[in-house]
Amino acid sequence: MARNIPIDRDEVIETANRLEAEGKEVTALTMLSALGRGSLTTIYKHLDAWRESKPVRSQVVQAEQPEPVKTAFATAWRVAAEEAARETAVIRDKAAEDVNAALRQFHGALEAIAKLEADREAEAEVIEGLQKLAAEQKAEIAKLEMEAAAERARADELRDQLRSFQADRDAAIKEAAEYKGQLTALKDQNKQLLAKIGAEDKGQKKPKA
Repeated sequence: MARNIPIDRDEVIETANRLEAEGKEVTALTMLSALGRGSLTTIYKHLDAWRESKPVRSQVVQAEQPEPVKTAFATAWRVAAEEAARETAVIRDKAAEDVNAALRQFHGALEAIAKLEADREAEAEVIEGLQKLAAEQKAEIAKLEMEAAAERARADELRDQLRSFQADRDAAIKEAAEYKGQLTALKDQNKQLLAKIGAEDKGQKKPKA
């Protein structure tokens, strides 16, 4: 009963592809065996369609080329090679220019970096010099402040000594004034005493009556 069921093109193509995938030979007889039904005429018709639908494998046929063809091919090959060489040279020159431009930019960047580093080092040296000068000035100021404090202490000491000298001078002047007064009094007393003594001497020297 199954042999009476007709087969269609898609079924034949599917079965042929399966047999080919399994590595089996695809013929009308193998197809009939695989399908289990159908007629060889129908299978042959659909197999022809299957074979025509398959991509044709190209086969390189080595044939002796005529001399004019060889010459034309060689000329074309030479022209193509020369054109390719020119294009390659242009590309190479362009690449070299791009590389040189990149190198110039790179070296320019390096020079800029070096300048920045030199400027930074110079600024660092200036800052270091200023810091050193500030430290020296600070030390000098501290020294001057110490000397000024010592001078102030010396001035205070000298003022104290001056006040002491002034007090001693005033006391000496006062004492000298007192001595002068006493000397004047002694002189007056001495003068009086001398006058008294002179008067007594005169009285004693008068003749008796």
